[in-house]
Amino acid sequence: MAYVLKRYASPDDYWRVREFFRRLRRANPRPNGNWHVGSFDFWRWHWLENVVERSPDELRYWESSGGAIVGVLVQGDPGVCHPMVDPSVGSEDLLHEMLGLAESEFSIALPDGQRGVFAWSDAKNARLNRVLEARGYELSSGGHATEHHGWQATTEGPKPAAIPPGYVLRSMGDVAELPARSLASWRAFHPGVPDDGADPTGDWYRNIQRAPLYRRDLDVVAVAEDGDIAAFSTCYFDDVSRTGEIVLVGVAASHPQEDLGRAVILETLRRLHRLGAIGACLSWYESDPGPVYESAGFTDQEIARAWKKII
Repeated sequence: MAYVLKRYASPDDYWRVREFFRRLRRANPRPNGNWHVGSFDFWRWHWLENVVERSPDELRYWESSGGAIVGVLVQGDPGVCHPMVDPSVGSEDLLHEMLGLAESEFSIALPDGQRGVFAWSDAKNARLNRVLEARGYELSSGGHATEHHGWQATTEGPKPAAIPPGYVLRSMGDVAELPARSLASWRAFHPGVPDDGADPTGDWYRNIQRAPLYRRDLDVVAVAEDGDIAAFSTCYFDDVSRTGEIVLVGVAASHPQEDLGRAVILETLRRLHRLGAIGACLSWYESDPGPVYESAGFTDQEIARAWKKII
């Protein structure tokens, strides 16, 4: 079957692709190699706007002859692509076309002077892995070459969150709290680096809040006695699939890392349960936070690997 390539031309394309991800996750709520719509929103509103400062014009998707979206290609970091296909598509031709486009449009210069492209694939996705091998990709190594996609059901509700003494859990505040939230992120993700590198306005966090699925009651913070935000867990809840995607978790340096990390996640899960969510997802690369996430219940995991091809 022939599929039609579409390139992002207007916000209508963004909204159509969102519905593709929602449809697939409603059919299969667990991590399955295709993004949760919360991840797509996070890519659009945080990653493109705040991190890589690129345009959504790079978004590519494919339609069937009937006009239904059957595949989406997203670029994360420069040269790092995520080919995602409706599981009902039986042919490998679409995957070959998607990877061919990634190789021609998204390859990057590597440190050794060569050009290359990376593609992510679920370890259990035999069809995509077979196509990657056929096209000359090899499994990548080093940091950020393996991603854990954790899942847990929320129908029964999580165990109570044990908050360390001297801290309280609550929802993120209003615009006046953006600078404090920005500083907490800086201290969590840049430990040992002076605070003067942080954005004192917190304006970047407005993009996190612009995502269609953002809601303040699922933006949980742990606040110390001095008023500092010590930890945070931000979740996007999709009411179509009734699943949540925890897109940001962090604990500022000098605060109890494991206890506060677990506490904000469990509080997020408790709130999801009260909304009627059936499950939640949480992903991570590094091995260090893994035990904390697993202690919060994310022991059911799917593994994704990065593949690399020299062009």
